[in-house]
Amino acid sequence: MIIKRTASLGATSTLNPNNIWSGSAFEYLKGPAYVNVGVVSITTQALSGLLAAMYIGGGLIAEEFTVPNKDPAIFGENTAGMHEQFYIQAAGNGGDRLVTTLRNPTAGAIIYDAIALIQPAGGRRR
Repeated sequence: MIIKRTASLGATSTLNPNNIWSGSAFEYLKGPAYVNVGVVSITTQALSGLLAAMYIGGGLIAEEFTVPNKDPAIFGENTAGMHEQFYIQAAGNGGDRLVTTLRNPTAGAIIYDAIALIQPAGGRRR
């Protein structure tokens, strides 16, 4: 299962609702699963500084961290590379909600690209 999001977050703002995966059919895990998450900002290096945190169910998986930046003028790509930006690897149980928050403390809008790969781990599905 895959969730993919690309959008822009305005200067000095947070997502509303503050969850990249909000509204996805896979936002709540259907059963035990492994989750890999990649998030990158797509902007000039001068505007990088997008902040994210990750939760699965009630567990904090990643404290707020600076999202890796991919300046298209330098890297020539604008999507998370699994081997480079999939910093978050965790597991959850059926009914756990995937939540990745975003906060932009910078003076300009930042485009972000996010992907969650969800691999069922066997067991009972809901």
